[in-house]
Amino acid sequence: YIQFYIETILAFQSRYAEPGKKLPLCIMTSGDTNAKTVALLSANNYFGMDKDQITIVQQGQGVPALYDNDAHIALDTEDPYDIQMKPHGHGDIHALLHSNGVAKAWQAKGMKWTVFFQDTNGLAFHTLALSLGVSSKMGLIMNSITCPRKAKQAIGAITKLTKGDQQKTMNVEYNQLDPLLRATVSPEGDVNDESGFSPYPGNINQLVFNLDSYVSILERTKGVMPEFVNPKYADAEKTIFKKPTRLACMM
Repeated sequence: YIQFYIETILAFQSRYAEPGKKLPLCIMTSGDTNAKTVALLSANNYFGMDKDQITIVQQGQGVPALYDNDAHIALDTEDPYDIQMKPHGHGDIHALLHSNGVAKAWQAKGMKWTVFFQDTNGLAFHTLALSLGVSSKMGLIMNSITCPRKAKQAIGAITKLTKGDQQKTMNVEYNQLDPLLRATVSPEGDVNDESGFSPYPGNINQLVFNLDSYVSILERTKGVMPEFVNPKYADAEKTIFKKPTRLACMM
């Protein structure tokens, strides 16, 4: 995938960038993947990119896993004297871009937009040029690229939530969407409409940000994202976790 991503970015650079302008790439790694990622890039001469185009930022060691509704900390399955740790989530990328000065460096080089995409999504770039054009034409601060989604499909959904005179467009996790709809606007829950798909499109975690606005928000928030817990339960009473869960943050 990393070769495909880099070659695609270089193709965009060749076609759209101003002469001499290089499109940067930032990769977020974990403690498990950092050394292997660096070695892979180095061994393959960065797949055609200049070394200074690529920035790698590494997540911390994770957060303690929780094994019940009372948030008891799970112990390591191989070492009863150690705590089981889990990744904090891809929302860490914002704090890392801020703390490492990456977003401000891109802004200083004249970049106008930044795109976030999830690893192992080979189709992620197919709509990128169109999405950038729409974002620019409409003057959007943020744009979220979605895909058609079948009702109750195990993928988060982009929704518009309304409370009083307030509205918020956001992702709702698939295991929370159906009960939310049943309790509010749709007694049938999440069902397909006449198109054969759910009215709530799938969230593929591909985001487009206006870079000036993004950097301004990072200065105010330091990139800290709200945390949540999303356990998967083994019983109807929702008292037993299928496996330990974690405090996580989304991108």
